[in-house]
Amino acid sequence: MDETFANDLKSICPSNTTNSTTVNDIRSPNKFDNNYYVDLVNRQGLFTSDQELYTDSRTREIVESFAADETLFFESFVRGMIKMGQLSLLTGKQGEIRANCSVRNSDNQYLVTVVEEEVEEVWSELK
Repeated sequence: MDETFANDLKSICPSNTTNSTTVNDIRSPNKFDNNYYVDLVNRQGLFTSDQELYTDSRTREIVESFAADETLFFESFVRGMIKMGQLSLLTGKQGEIRANCSVRNSDNQYLVTVVEEEVEEVWSELK
């Protein structure tokens, strides 16, 4: 994290008991633009998970492209929103809340094992 940015954050939130807030985009907090990505390139991402988009070699080029070309960002954003709008909403037993975002629960061997053990335990108590 950029040292000046870190010091600014420390002055806004001096302790973990404060109720202070800050903006996610220090360059243009009230405007929808590509400056969020410019912030990441300048090591001024508010959240570690966001800053990782620039740090990670798998996504760094995307961040750099969006930071350098606002039109590209807007075009990609539009395509993404259209795709999101075409998703079907799963309700009830059709969908799932994943225990691990990158793995379907049915493919998560750890989760399947834990659930099987819990089912066996409950079943043995019922016998």
